[in-house]
Amino acid sequence: MSGPDHHRTKTVWGLVVFTGLAFGSGGLLAKLLIDEGVDAFTVTAFPVAIGAVLAWIVAWTKGEVSRAALWPGAILGITTSTIPPLFFNIGFETLSAGLVTLIITLAPAVTAAVAHLVFTDERFNPLKGLGLAMAVGGVLALVAAPGVIEGASYTGAVWTIAGAVVGGCGAVLARWFAVRHGGFSLVPPQLTVAAIAPVIAGLVVGRSLVPRGGFTARDIAIMGAVGIVASYAGLRSMMLANERGTTGQVAMVAYIIPLVGVIGGIIFFNEVLTLWIVLGGILILGGVTVGGRGSRPTPRSQRAR
Repeated sequence: MSGPDHHRTKTVWGLVVFTGLAFGSGGLLAKLLIDEGVDAFTVTAFPVAIGAVLAWIVAWTKGEVSRAALWPGAILGITTSTIPPLFFNIGFETLSAGLVTLIITLAPAVTAAVAHLVFTDERFNPLKGLGLAMAVGGVLALVAAPGVIEGASYTGAVWTIAGAVVGGCGAVLARWFAVRHGGFSLVPPQLTVAAIAPVIAGLVVGRSLVPRGGFTARDIAIMGAVGIVASYAGLRSMMLANERGTTGQVAMVAYIIPLVGVIGGIIFFNEVLTLWIVLGGILILGGVTVGGRGSRPTPRSQRAR
């Protein structure tokens, strides 16, 4: 492949890697806040609110606001930016980060199955299957590393599995809307709904959204970083990838996130680099590469049945 198609593919993979890095680092910071007693609903809503404010400012400045994209963006706000991260954060309350990471990797498999039914250029093929298998194997290797799985909760597992299923379906919906309305125009309403919905849900179920003693300056700084890097920049990158690539390519973000989490644990939390971690990293990167070769868009890539 050469010319514009080759450049487009390289751009998509650059966006996928950046999105994985952004979401992965955001997940590490979210886990840190939850471990320190900040409620999962708060960790879901407050950073996204910061990202929403930034998104509206940029959208107005660049003329990206579209009335036609408001309702699609709001729908994505629930299906991709509220339910999955909220359910994952609830899972973090009772499960280890390693186990949550493993469950999250179910999302690309769900995405591949649904996209096969929706898009003419997203048919399942052997390369996709091999890539998914390698990536899942890599995550299994990461989880097998000593000390990763510290315990399990059936309730936390159910929440996390539900988040992965909804997120996998939402990825297909995100591409559907992105190729019709432009990814950037969807970001402001998407983040706005994703900031409001967890607050309402938290109040309904009786969660304490503000920690005892209030937020520390460190809490605010961390939530601000998550809002800018993960909620805004990561989502903007993912929506652009949805415009230019296939859901199969974009779904590979879910396999980069655990790699970021493990590397972050080694750097920031003094976790030990083991052979399992090295093997997992190799398999994940190999799976992303192989799966990506089976997910290249065709000239009719933007058509759906």
